[in-house]
Amino acid sequence: MEEKRQDKRLPIGIKLSISNLYKEDTNTIMDLDLDVEVIDISSKGIGFVSQCILPVGYYFIANLELTHELPQIITDVRVIRSAAIDKNTYRYGCEFVSISPSVGAMLDEFAESL
Repeated sequence: MEEKRQDKRLPIGIKLSISNLYKEDTNTIMDLDLDVEVIDISSKGIGFVSQCILPVGYYFIANLELTHELPQIITDVRVIRSAAIDKNTYRYGCEFVSISPSVGAMLDEFAESL
């Protein structure tokens, strides 16, 4: 996938559960109970892989725990791109919709610890 992030991607291997997808015009896909693997993170967004096809332009609430020492990040995320890795696996790029400066600083601290 072509690099499109403005900030440096940090490799990470954490699990994330997506239960609902929604769009600004109130379209909602509920009760997904979908587990995905977050493979990288930056101060602008996340990349993850999944075996499900997710629609671009939809949002979900992400609850990310980078380490046990750092507080969880809870933010809205928008799916901005997808690409098939193979016939059963897809890679997604997502942007954080609303992230506070303190969370940005926490992501910077996390990057320095790697």
